[in-house]
Amino acid sequence: MSKNAIYFDIDRCMGCYSCQLACKQENDLAPHNVEEAIEQRSPVWRRVIEIEQGEYGDETVDYVSLSCVHCADAPCVIACPTGALSKYQEDGRVLVDQGKCIGCRMCLQVCPFGIPQFDKNDLMQKCTLCLERMEEGKEEPACVSACPAKALQFGDANKLTIELQKKAASKLVLMTDKPYATL
Repeated sequence: MSKNAIYFDIDRCMGCYSCQLACKQENDLAPHNVEEAIEQRSPVWRRVIEIEQGEYGDETVDYVSLSCVHCADAPCVIACPTGALSKYQEDGRVLVDQGKCIGCRMCLQVCPFGIPQFDKNDLMQKCTLCLERMEEGKEEPACVSACPAKALQFGDANKLTIELQKKAASKLVLMTDKPYATL
């Protein structure tokens, strides 16, 4: 089976947080209370962040939806001293066995995206690409299904990469009046 992935299109995201809420609901993660929200202690496996750019009066806001990217050579898997993290051989997703987790946070230290979350028992938890949902026959993770703007896409990583490369190339062509490189 090929590696599946979720790709995010920043141009389509409108910051509605539907993906984040769908993830919390699908994975039965506790809802925010005010204190947890302020201190960012409520578990969130998919997080929407705001990126502000520009000068006062001419600023723009982009939204970025982040979750575990299930790295091919996942540093969290390598760093975990107990083997609590492993690659799911079927499709490459990185999964955590909470029974082996000791809460040392080595995974968080090495994750380039700061993704690992810790529950009230100080055990690591993270996105599974909705493994249980997919085993039930659903076609895509809850976050992808919930996105009204179709900013999240799920599928074969190689096919999605080719489509995204085509999209990027077409944007480059539109940015110049010359469709070829000059010296």
